[in-house]
Amino acid sequence: MTAWLSSPGLGLAYDRFTLALALAMTGLWLGSLLLLRRRGRGWRAIPLSLLGWSWIGFGLAFVGRFWVLSVDAVSYGDLSERLLTMPPAVIDEALLLSILYWGSVLVAYRLVPDSRLNPLESVGRVVGWRAVPAFDALAVMAVVAMVLGADVERTPAALVRPLSLVGSLWVLPAAAAWFLALESGRGRLAVRRWLYLVPGLVSFVLEPFRERLLLMLLIPLMAALFAGRRLRLGPLLVVVVVFAIASTLAVSWYRQVAWDGESVTSSNEYLDPAVWRKDPYYAPWTAVLRRFHSFDSLVFHAYLVPDVVPFETERNPLLDLLLEGFVPRALWPDKPESRRAMIFSVTLWSYGEEEHAEANIAPSMAGDLYGVGGWWWVALGGGVWGALLGVLDRWRERLPAGGQTVVIAALALLAAGGIERDFPRAAATLVQSAIVLIGSAIALRRALGSGRGRLAGPLPPTPGEWSREPAQAP
Repeated sequence: MTAWLSSPGLGLAYDRFTLALALAMTGLWLGSLLLLRRRGRGWRAIPLSLLGWSWIGFGLAFVGRFWVLSVDAVSYGDLSERLLTMPPAVIDEALLLSILYWGSVLVAYRLVPDSRLNPLESVGRVVGWRAVPAFDALAVMAVVAMVLGADVERTPAALVRPLSLVGSLWVLPAAAAWFLALESGRGRLAVRRWLYLVPGLVSFVLEPFRERLLLMLLIPLMAALFAGRRLRLGPLLVVVVVFAIASTLAVSWYRQVAWDGESVTSSNEYLDPAVWRKDPYYAPWTAVLRRFHSFDSLVFHAYLVPDVVPFETERNPLLDLLLEGFVPRALWPDKPESRRAMIFSVTLWSYGEEEHAEANIAPSMAGDLYGVGGWWWVALGGGVWGALLGVLDRWRERLPAGGQTVVIAALALLAAGGIERDFPRAAATLVQSAIVLIGSAIALRRALGSGRGRLAGPLPPTPGEWSREPAQAP
């Protein structure tokens, strides 16, 4: 049977259970807003928490993706009919696995207790005017680390990951400067806060991924929300949609020039609206809808594992997380590289195709966990991910508003994008980024000689006070 929302033969196959399961997944996703709203701030609770960003990621990669494929699994897929051949029972199983995964994340997040210990405390203490000169040095250091780590072939293997983590620290001065400027409302840091975004542009030039550009938009947005500026949801959504389309055009054009070696003239052809009308596959809005394919990956896992491809019982994702996140290559020179995405691209993703080149195809966290040992690994891994988000959010909530701005800006996209990646890599990257952020904040505090004094200003309001925002315009 063909999908109920599409032209005959274009959408995912379905049976009498598919619609009910799809609505259950969508309902669980929407219902999880209640957990976010318990933290206060209305719709702002979504972008101002790590669970909120994970909620956005799940909504795009699983919920939204399923409904898009129900309309057209060819144009919004990879122009092949592979998804059309998936039996309805496989689609149903993928929906059930999605529900199990997200439900496990929510339950574990909710059960995380409060703790007096707060390793993120130093982050909140360095967001202040006295720290601005040190922010300059940190931003420069981040750019140097980006440039040194850009040539992976020449960079010693033991330094690739550390340089990448240090290169991401430009977010700290950028987010802090934007928060201080918007909170004071006096025009201070008017130039500096824009200069602190330049490292983000450098990172995009070196690695043209859409997330690099998104982070440059995210930092001022988070600073405005935490500074109490009143932002309307409608205009904000319009800005996000326009950015998604514009950034897709920029990324596609630049990759053709930088990666494929095409001339600027030939690359400009794909920017012609006439080409989009002639072949909608190349239209930027179609590319945006094809960007998230975690549900596709989960479908292929459910279809092929374990009947065709056996479970990877020799793997232990939790042990992989510990090795990936806490054992540096300097101590273990033969530490295996994380190549789950590359392996997935030439196995399950391209099963049955000959001579398929390796590509960075996201296996999805749920799919990667299922491939290890089935349903119980999906529940366990989802629970660990939810607990990790819960711990970081509990720590963050106890910081001053400036510190919260830095933490969300630094970790938000990892919380959202981690849902698409393999579990060990996603969790390890989130943990490592948090550790490096904490370490850099401690180093800044010592360099500034701040002792236990607080540089960040007043503590954030309690949940009951969150609705009472300042009246100043954005």
